[in-house]
Amino acid sequence: MPYNVDVPMQRWPLMNWAIMLITVVISAMTLVGIIPFSPWMVIGPGDDFSFAGLFGSLVTHADFMHLAGNMLFLFVFGNAVNAKIGHLPFLGCYALIGMIEGLTWSLLAGGPALGASGAIMGVIGMFVVFYPRNDVSVGYWIFYARGSFEISSYVVICAYFALDIWGMLTDGAGVAYLAHVAGLLAGFTLASGLVLAGFFPSDDDEENLYEALGITER
Repeated sequence: MPYNVDVPMQRWPLMNWAIMLITVVISAMTLVGIIPFSPWMVIGPGDDFSFAGLFGSLVTHADFMHLAGNMLFLFVFGNAVNAKIGHLPFLGCYALIGMIEGLTWSLLAGGPALGASGAIMGVIGMFVVFYPRNDVSVGYWIFYARGSFEISSYVVICAYFALDIWGMLTDGAGVAYLAHVAGLLAGFTLASGLVLAGFFPSDDDEENLYEALGITER
Protein backbone atom coordinates (compact mmCIF):
# COMPACT_ATOMS: atom_id res chain seq x y z
CA MET A 1 0.00 0.00 0.00
CA PRO A 2 1.60 3.34 -1.02
CA TYR A 3 1.77 6.08 1.58
CA ASN A 4 4.25 8.68 0.29
CA VAL A 5 6.04 9.86 -2.85
CA ASP A 6 9.42 11.57 -3.07
CA VAL A 7 8.31 14.59 -5.12
CA PRO A 8 9.14 18.20 -4.17
CA MET A 9 5.96 20.26 -4.62
CA GLN A 10 6.00 23.87 -5.75
CA ARG A 11 2.41 24.66 -4.67
CA TRP A 12 -0.17 23.41 -2.21
CA PRO A 13 -2.38 20.78 -3.93
CA LEU A 14 -5.57 22.58 -2.97
CA MET A 15 -7.69 21.24 -5.83
CA ASN A 16 -6.85 17.64 -4.99
CA TRP A 17 -7.75 18.29 -1.35
CA ALA A 18 -11.04 19.88 -2.46
CA ILE A 19 -11.90 16.86 -4.62
CA MET A 20 -11.09 14.56 -1.72
CA LEU A 21 -13.21 16.60 0.71
CA ILE A 22 -16.24 16.64 -1.61
CA THR A 23 -15.88 12.91 -2.27
CA VAL A 24 -15.58 12.02 1.41
CA VAL A 25 -18.51 14.20 2.46
CA ILE A 26 -20.92 12.98 -0.23
CA SER A 27 -19.85 9.34 0.08
CA ALA A 28 -20.12 9.36 3.89
CA MET A 29 -23.50 11.10 3.87
CA THR A 30 -24.78 8.54 1.37
CA LEU A 31 -23.40 5.58 3.30
CA VAL A 32 -25.02 6.66 6.57
CA GLY A 33 -28.32 7.50 4.86
CA ILE A 34 -28.32 11.31 5.14
CA ILE A 35 -28.38 11.54 1.35
CA PRO A 36 -30.63 8.94 -0.29
CA PHE A 37 -29.02 6.74 -2.91
CA SER A 38 -30.00 7.95 -6.41
CA PRO A 39 -29.45 6.82 -10.02
CA TRP A 40 -27.10 9.75 -10.69
CA MET A 41 -24.60 8.16 -8.29
CA VAL A 42 -23.97 5.17 -10.57
CA ILE A 43 -22.56 4.60 -14.05
CA GLY A 44 -25.29 2.57 -15.73
CA PRO A 45 -24.91 0.38 -18.82
CA GLY A 46 -27.11 0.58 -21.90
CA ASP A 47 -30.44 2.31 -21.38
CA ASP A 48 -29.53 3.11 -17.77
CA PHE A 49 -26.64 5.36 -18.82
CA SER A 50 -26.72 9.06 -17.94
CA PHE A 51 -24.08 11.77 -18.14
CA ALA A 52 -24.90 12.74 -14.55
CA GLY A 53 -23.80 9.25 -13.52
CA LEU A 54 -20.36 9.80 -15.05
CA PHE A 55 -19.65 12.46 -12.44
CA GLY A 56 -21.93 11.35 -9.63
CA SER A 57 -20.23 7.97 -9.52
CA LEU A 58 -16.90 9.69 -8.83
CA VAL A 59 -18.11 11.02 -5.48
CA THR A 60 -19.96 7.95 -4.19
CA HIS A 61 -18.59 4.65 -2.90
CA ALA A 62 -19.88 1.22 -1.95
CA ASP A 63 -18.56 1.24 1.64
CA PHE A 64 -16.08 3.02 3.90
CA MET A 65 -13.19 0.69 3.03
CA HIS A 66 -13.76 1.41 -0.65
CA LEU A 67 -13.74 5.13 0.11
CA ALA A 68 -10.64 5.00 2.33
CA GLY A 69 -8.59 3.01 -0.17
CA ASN A 70 -9.43 5.32 -3.03
CA MET A 71 -8.72 8.46 -1.02
CA LEU A 72 -5.35 7.10 0.08
CA PHE A 73 -4.26 6.56 -3.53
CA LEU A 74 -5.62 9.96 -4.58
CA PHE A 75 -3.80 11.67 -1.72
CA VAL A 76 -0.47 9.97 -2.42
CA PHE A 77 -0.39 10.46 -6.20
CA GLY A 78 -2.87 13.27 -6.77
CA ASN A 79 -1.08 15.79 -4.58
CA ALA A 80 2.06 15.62 -6.73
CA VAL A 81 0.19 15.83 -10.04
CA ASN A 82 -1.94 18.77 -8.81
CA ALA A 83 1.19 20.56 -7.60
CA LYS A 84 2.84 19.96 -10.98
CA ILE A 85 0.11 21.11 -13.37
CA GLY A 86 -1.95 23.56 -11.28
CA HIS A 87 -5.48 23.59 -9.94
CA LEU A 88 -7.80 24.13 -12.92
CA PRO A 89 -5.78 21.85 -15.24
CA PHE A 90 -5.87 19.14 -12.56
CA LEU A 91 -9.63 19.46 -12.18
CA GLY A 92 -10.07 19.33 -15.94
CA CYS A 93 -7.86 16.28 -16.30
CA TYR A 94 -9.60 14.48 -13.43
CA ALA A 95 -13.04 15.16 -14.93
CA LEU A 96 -11.95 14.16 -18.45
CA ILE A 97 -10.39 10.91 -17.24
CA GLY A 98 -13.52 10.20 -15.22
CA MET A 99 -15.65 10.65 -18.33
CA ILE A 100 -13.42 8.41 -20.45
CA GLU A 101 -13.23 5.54 -17.99
CA GLY A 102 -16.95 5.88 -17.20
CA LEU A 103 -17.95 5.77 -20.88
CA THR A 104 -15.65 2.81 -21.44
CA TRP A 105 -17.27 0.93 -18.58
CA SER A 106 -20.78 1.81 -19.71
CA LEU A 107 -20.13 0.69 -23.28
CA LEU A 108 -18.17 -2.49 -22.61
CA ALA A 109 -19.18 -3.77 -19.18
CA GLY A 110 -22.38 -5.50 -18.20
CA GLY A 111 -23.48 -3.83 -15.00
CA PRO A 112 -23.58 -0.64 -12.93
CA ALA A 113 -20.52 0.72 -11.12
CA LEU A 114 -19.60 3.49 -8.71
CA GLY A 115 -16.44 4.87 -7.14
CA ALA A 116 -13.52 7.10 -8.12
CA SER A 117 -10.94 4.37 -8.68
CA GLY A 118 -10.94 4.63 -12.49
CA ALA A 119 -10.28 8.38 -12.39
CA ILE A 120 -7.67 7.90 -9.66
CA MET A 121 -5.87 5.31 -11.77
CA GLY A 122 -5.81 7.98 -14.46
CA VAL A 123 -4.07 10.34 -12.05
CA ILE A 124 -1.58 7.55 -11.35
CA GLY A 125 -1.05 7.20 -15.10
CA MET A 126 -0.24 10.91 -15.25
CA PHE A 127 2.12 10.57 -12.29
CA VAL A 128 4.27 7.94 -14.01
CA VAL A 129 4.71 10.22 -17.02
CA PHE A 130 5.86 13.15 -14.88
CA TYR A 131 7.81 11.20 -12.23
CA PRO A 132 8.81 7.71 -13.47
CA ARG A 133 11.92 7.38 -11.31
CA ASN A 134 10.77 9.16 -8.17
CA ASP A 135 10.48 6.83 -5.22
CA VAL A 136 7.18 5.64 -3.79
CA SER A 137 7.14 4.53 -0.14
CA VAL A 138 5.16 1.30 0.14
CA GLY A 139 4.01 -0.37 3.34
CA TYR A 140 3.15 -4.05 3.62
CA TRP A 141 1.56 -6.34 6.19
CA ILE A 142 1.55 -10.05 5.39
CA PHE A 143 0.46 -12.11 8.37
CA TYR A 144 3.07 -11.26 11.05
CA ALA A 145 5.53 -9.64 8.64
CA ARG A 146 5.24 -5.91 8.27
CA GLY A 147 7.47 -3.11 7.09
CA SER A 148 8.06 -0.66 4.27
CA PHE A 149 10.37 -0.02 1.36
CA GLU A 150 10.99 2.56 -1.37
CA ILE A 151 10.69 1.72 -5.05
CA SER A 152 10.68 3.71 -8.30
CA SER A 153 7.19 4.74 -9.27
CA TYR A 154 7.29 3.08 -12.68
CA VAL A 155 7.85 -0.31 -11.04
CA VAL A 156 4.96 -0.10 -8.59
CA ILE A 157 2.60 1.51 -11.12
CA CYS A 158 3.40 -1.15 -13.71
CA ALA A 159 2.59 -3.73 -11.02
CA TYR A 160 -0.78 -2.04 -10.32
CA PHE A 161 -1.51 -2.02 -14.06
CA ALA A 162 -0.58 -5.68 -14.46
CA LEU A 163 -2.84 -6.66 -11.55
CA ASP A 164 -5.72 -4.71 -13.11
CA ILE A 165 -5.15 -6.40 -16.48
CA TRP A 166 -5.15 -9.77 -14.73
CA GLY A 167 -8.31 -8.91 -12.84
CA MET A 168 -10.02 -7.73 -16.03
CA LEU A 169 -9.10 -10.90 -17.94
CA THR A 170 -10.14 -13.18 -15.10
CA ASP A 171 -13.38 -11.27 -14.46
CA GLY A 172 -12.53 -10.24 -10.90
CA ALA A 173 -15.75 -10.16 -8.90
CA GLY A 174 -16.93 -6.85 -7.50
CA VAL A 175 -14.10 -4.68 -8.89
CA ALA A 176 -14.35 -2.53 -12.03
CA TYR A 177 -10.94 -3.54 -13.41
CA LEU A 178 -11.93 -2.37 -16.89
CA ALA A 179 -12.49 1.14 -15.52
CA HIS A 180 -9.08 1.00 -13.80
CA VAL A 181 -7.33 0.02 -17.03
CA ALA A 182 -9.22 2.59 -19.12
CA GLY A 183 -8.51 5.31 -16.57
CA LEU A 184 -4.78 4.62 -16.33
CA LEU A 185 -4.41 4.52 -20.12
CA ALA A 186 -6.39 7.76 -20.44
CA GLY A 187 -4.26 9.53 -17.83
CA PHE A 188 -1.03 8.21 -19.32
CA THR A 189 -2.06 9.34 -22.81
CA LEU A 190 -3.21 12.75 -21.61
CA ALA A 191 -0.03 13.46 -19.67
CA SER A 192 2.11 12.18 -22.54
CA GLY A 193 0.42 14.57 -24.94
CA LEU A 194 0.92 17.49 -22.56
CA VAL A 195 4.60 16.66 -22.04
CA LEU A 196 5.39 16.04 -25.71
CA ALA A 197 3.58 19.27 -26.68
CA GLY A 198 5.90 21.21 -24.38
CA PHE A 199 3.48 21.91 -21.55
CA PHE A 200 4.66 21.33 -17.96
CA PRO A 201 8.40 20.88 -18.59
CA SER A 202 10.53 19.16 -15.99
CA ASP A 203 12.20 21.25 -13.32
CA ASP A 204 15.98 21.11 -12.96
CA ASP A 205 15.82 18.24 -10.45
CA GLU A 206 13.14 16.27 -12.33
CA GLU A 207 13.07 13.86 -15.27
CA ASN A 208 9.87 12.89 -17.04
CA LEU A 209 9.28 9.54 -18.72
CA TYR A 210 10.31 10.64 -22.19
CA GLU A 211 13.51 12.26 -20.94
CA ALA A 212 14.30 9.06 -19.02
CA LEU A 213 13.79 7.04 -22.22
CA GLY A 214 15.97 9.42 -24.24
CA ILE A 215 13.11 10.40 -26.56
CA THR A 216 13.22 14.08 -25.60
CA GLU A 217 15.76 16.37 -23.96
CA ARG A 218 15.34 19.12 -21.37
